[in-house]
Amino acid sequence: MDRTKHLLRLQDWDAQRILETINIAIRLKEEVKSNLYSNRFAGRTIGMFFEKPSLRTITTFQVGMHQLGGMPILLDPKSIGINQRESVQDIALCLSRWVNGLVVRCFKQSLVEQLAEHGNVPVINALSDDYHPCQALALGQTMIELYGTDLRGKTIAFIGDGNNVANSLMVLAAKLGMNFTLACPKGFEQKNEEIQVCQPDFKKNGGKYRVFNNPKDAVADADILYSDTWVSMGQEGQKDEKKTHFLPFQINDELLKLAPSHCKVTHCLPANRGEEITDSIMNNLQINLCYEEAENRLHAQKAVLCQLLH
Repeated sequence: MDRTKHLLRLQDWDAQRILETINIAIRLKEEVKSNLYSNRFAGRTIGMFFEKPSLRTITTFQVGMHQLGGMPILLDPKSIGINQRESVQDIALCLSRWVNGLVVRCFKQSLVEQLAEHGNVPVINALSDDYHPCQALALGQTMIELYGTDLRGKTIAFIGDGNNVANSLMVLAAKLGMNFTLACPKGFEQKNEEIQVCQPDFKKNGGKYRVFNNPKDAVADADILYSDTWVSMGQEGQKDEKKTHFLPFQINDELLKLAPSHCKVTHCLPANRGEEITDSIMNNLQINLCYEEAENRLHAQKAVLCQLLH
């Protein structure tokens, strides 16, 4: 399987392709602002398989495909019954005869991988328990719009759980020569294998990886403070336990004061106001980039479609 024909994890794409995709996204965003739309995908269809709830991802892929002249089709997981009614292999082979690409939001990364392995159309990971590459591309676009095309030396400080979003943002940083800092309670770090796979890119491109168990140490040189919910989808039973560990890792006015004066804050959303981030930060649009990043999900994902659905 040629992994570059899919977006299964951002690690599979090199820096040149990541930057090219972001540049396409910026151009597509300008076209929409000028009321210019393309019919490049006229007659083409993407199938959208979502096991997990979604607002931004499901809306932006549907709107994006429509803006490019194509059509999205929602595939109901209960009706399809992967590995219940049919095998992943048979489903992938049939869908490949009908649609031009698959957008998959699921629990296990293995499902995304299997659909790509057995099918004959591009598969886009719209979030799994391990990765969220589309979110990372949207952040990359947001940062380039803010800081310019060269992000080398910039620092992303992720305050929270070492989760799927953190994994993909770490890859983005490593590929583009940025620094990535994780601040989390002990025991909630990223898996060592995820860190190690990024180390060659950090070394090659001049960035560095750090982890702190005190958020105050993590924000001192940050250009971006990044937040995410402490409890990922499917882990709701851990909420009370995690809340106890993570309350000191809230992004609030006091923590932001310890960061450089130019530092911005963003969140992949949905946000639990009063938990991982406060109302005062969320409502301050001078520093909060999360809504801009959410808008950029639309254009970054259109750019991914343009890269994969030739």
